[in-house]
Amino acid sequence: MIIERKPPRYPRRGPSCLLVIFVIFGIAVSLYVIQNAEEVRNAIVPTPTAEPTRSATEFAVLAELSRDDGANDEAIAFYDQAIQSDPSNPRFYIQLIDLLVRENESERAVERAEQATVLDPENAEVWTAAAAAYLAEGDRLGDRGDDNAANLQYANAAQAARKAISIDPNNATALAYAAGGTVLQGDPEKYEQAQLFADDAVRIEPDNPIARYYMATVFTYQGLYTEAMEQYMLGLEADPTDPDLHIGLAYNYYGTGSISDALLSFEDALAVDPDNAVAFDGRAYMYLQLGDTPLAEQNALEATRLNPNMARAQGRLGEAYFQQNNYNDAVEALEAAVTLYGRATDLNARFFNMLATAYIRRDLNECPLAVPLFEQVLDATTNELTVASANEGLLECRRATLGSDQ
Repeated sequence: MIIERKPPRYPRRGPSCLLVIFVIFGIAVSLYVIQNAEEVRNAIVPTPTAEPTRSATEFAVLAELSRDDGANDEAIAFYDQAIQSDPSNPRFYIQLIDLLVRENESERAVERAEQATVLDPENAEVWTAAAAAYLAEGDRLGDRGDDNAANLQYANAAQAARKAISIDPNNATALAYAAGGTVLQGDPEKYEQAQLFADDAVRIEPDNPIARYYMATVFTYQGLYTEAMEQYMLGLEADPTDPDLHIGLAYNYYGTGSISDALLSFEDALAVDPDNAVAFDGRAYMYLQLGDTPLAEQNALEATRLNPNMARAQGRLGEAYFQQNNYNDAVEALEAAVTLYGRATDLNARFFNMLATAYIRRDLNECPLAVPLFEQVLDATTNELTVASANEGLLECRRATLGSDQ
């Protein structure tokens, strides 16, 4: 048997050729990557695919779904996007204006209305929506105490409504808005014309709650409270969820001397719209008439929380504090009211007088603040009680001044 012996291999003295090749390749690739980083990144990282853009119609559908779910803020945002995608569709503007009015964004509603009327001036629905926007803006300015600016917006509303009627004479809602814009200017010479608009509105659509509301408003301005209440009730039969109808009915109950029924109607308004500042303000006013100042204060506080720019609510809050001899808080609230009103008129002079009186009740050294207000009151009103109070305040300040000079 022959055994072949092979000499053993010598131990390796360095890296293998294959390893060397891999190292050289790696270095080369690294150098390439460093020198061409941007090109390599673009090749490795995929370009993000843009999310498909929704069409204006899709945004409008989403807006309608949101509105149906009660998400009005979301619906407004979707309609804004729909208009941005297709600014030529008047339907988007009409729906958006309606939502903006509902959400008390009347300034934006007017802005969109003016865009829509330029876009489609022969569209009766566009002019009807514009009238609603102007009415809401008039109400907002009236709440702030700026009656002149409010009346200008009411006049705009009447004009827009008349344009809608000229295009579609059977547009009951436009006729109702024409009645509202006309009567809310507070000019008795225009009441007859407002009545004609309202009559036509309820004749064409007896179940239209807007028509009933403005017919009732016309009656209220004429002091026909019983007739107004009937119209409000007919409006509520058509739409029991409209807080404005409940509030209008409440004030007419008050006009007939029934404060308890007025309070119940304000409660009904808050049941359908828990954040209605006008209803809380109305309740505050009723409780002031009843002499229940703690409840008046509570409701006025809620009204001013919901709408700090409602001048009369600030005034009622100040009055509630004043009646409880809380002059520091009364001054704060009444100063807010007077600032919003800007100047004394026959309707708001009592708040100016009350602020001046609160100043001197708090400290006679505040007569320099009080005297100009008393003088404004005397120039603005002939109300006997208010005039007597202002003169008494001026006399007290004169005595205080004479006493300090001695």
